[in-house]
Amino acid sequence: MFHEVKIFDKKGKVKKVLSSKKLSKDYWNSFFQMGEPIRSKGKKGGQQSPKIDCDDENLSSET
Repeated sequence: MFHEVKIFDKKGKVKKVLSSKKLSKDYWNSFFQMGEPIRSKGKKGGQQSPKIDCDDENLSSET
């Protein structure tokens, strides 16, 4: 359960009111998106991070 939130400006006047319904909706939308991959907002074909080969056969036993 979410309670209504009031955002005030410097003078103490109400700047914005967030309803409990909107807060609940935003929370559950973000909750269900946590398992989804993050989409890059950069240019297509840009720099990619190098891939690291972690196969057992490529790892050395010297540590």
